[in-house]
Amino acid sequence: MSDTRVTPIYLCPKVVTPPVIDGKLDDVAWEAAKPIVFVLSQTGEPAIMKTVARLCWDDDNLYIAYDCEDRDVWSTYMQRDDPIFNQEACEAFLSPTGDLTSYFEINVSPRNVIFDSTIFVPNHPTGKSDASWDCEGLRTAVQVDGTLESRSGSDKGWIAEMAIPFRGLGVPAPQPGEQWRGNLFRIERSPLEYQAWSPTLCSPVNFHVPERFGMIVFSDSGSRR
Repeated sequence: MSDTRVTPIYLCPKVVTPPVIDGKLDDVAWEAAKPIVFVLSQTGEPAIMKTVARLCWDDDNLYIAYDCEDRDVWSTYMQRDDPIFNQEACEAFLSPTGDLTSYFEINVSPRNVIFDSTIFVPNHPTGKSDASWDCEGLRTAVQVDGTLESRSGSDKGWIAEMAIPFRGLGVPAPQPGEQWRGNLFRIERSPLEYQAWSPTLCSPVNFHVPERFGMIVFSDSGSRR
C-alpha cells in the first residue's frame, strides 16, 4: 500500500476532442487519463466497492469521470442543492488558487441531481457552506447499470461525468504546468463507505480537510483526438 501521508499528484492531460458528457466512458479523451482508484477516506485502506476516477481538460472545462461499482444504486433527492451527500454521491472539491481556506464543492447523485457550493474557512467554528452559488455552465450526466427504484441489491454500478467550466469557477483556463489543489470523493451506502482519492485520515469521517487535498497538474502532454 502507498504511503497515505504523501500528497498525491495527478497529471491531468489536455485533450483535443473533449469527452461527450453522456455518462459513458467510450470517449478517446478518457484513454489519455490515468485512472485513480479510491480508498477509504478514514484509513487509506482498499474499498469494497471499487471507484475509478479520471480527469482531463481543454481550454473551456475540467472533465471528471467516476466509474462506481455498486450493488444497490439509489437516490431519492430530486432538486438542485438537495443534501445528496446524505445518500449516495460523487464529489469534487477544487481550489484553483491553492488557497485552502476556501474552495468549491461540486457533487452529483445517481439521479443526476447536483449539489454545488462554496466553502469558506473549513474546519473552523466560523466556517460555512454557501449553496446559493451555482457553477454556471456546469454539465453532468449519469448512467446507472441497474435501477434506482428497486432496492433488490442486484445492481452493477453507475457512471457520472462532469464538465466543470473554468468560467463557472471564476478563473481563466489554466496554463500547462499550472497546479490546483483538490480532492475527489464518493459516498456509498451499501456497504457504508466514505471513499477518497486522497484519504483525509479522519475518524469520524470528515471530507473537509483541505490540507489533505491532492495536487492536480495541468499538462499539455498526451493530447488525444
